[in-house]
Amino acid sequence: MMKTKEWAAARGIDTQEVLPPIEDYDEPYKRTAEEIAVRTIILHAVAAAGHGVDRGPIIEWFKNQSIWDQVSPREKAFLLSQKPSRLLEEDRRGARWLQEAQWALLWTIQKVETIGLPTKTCDTTKLAKEIMPGLGDDIQPFISSAKLRPTPTVRAEDERVFRLQFEAQQAYELDAMPDDLVYGVSFQRHYAFEWLRSGDDWDDVKTNTLMS
Repeated sequence: MMKTKEWAAARGIDTQEVLPPIEDYDEPYKRTAEEIAVRTIILHAVAAAGHGVDRGPIIEWFKNQSIWDQVSPREKAFLLSQKPSRLLEEDRRGARWLQEAQWALLWTIQKVETIGLPTKTCDTTKLAKEIMPGLGDDIQPFISSAKLRPTPTVRAEDERVFRLQFEAQQAYELDAMPDDLVYGVSFQRHYAFEWLRSGDDWDDVKTNTLMS
């Protein structure tokens, strides 16, 4: 079966690792670097809970760092859940995928160099050991060091992510996905960029990929 790179190129999607900016696009995104940085911290910790990290210290950390009120209702429900383990596991699986949205957002604040095509999951070791603050750490140095990429650069990746997800959704429905395309990665990246652009609360992001 065709690989993602050839599949995307056949649909007119740029497959370069680093995309040229869309120079004639200068409308700013709705999120500040600080907002994005805080969201990546929340996603990182919620995903960690999905991997089995104790949720109690995560909640305490969020409260101590004054970002508990920025945790979404759905995320709070997961972190506070008293469901039996067998029922909680489905929520944990969903939480683990959030690190792919986190990785995309980290790229927008220059914490990740490139994201490329959605053919592999993110580097969780690098996330934990090199990029993100540790559980219980002061988050302000991380937040203050976040710098937004130029809007034309972000827009170029945003458009590619959208088109890839649109094509992936069609291919998924037709059982014609490239065998190296990771649908969960594509979807989470799309979700992250929609949040970045829309101004919607995290739980309310729309992921409609209909193209006119």
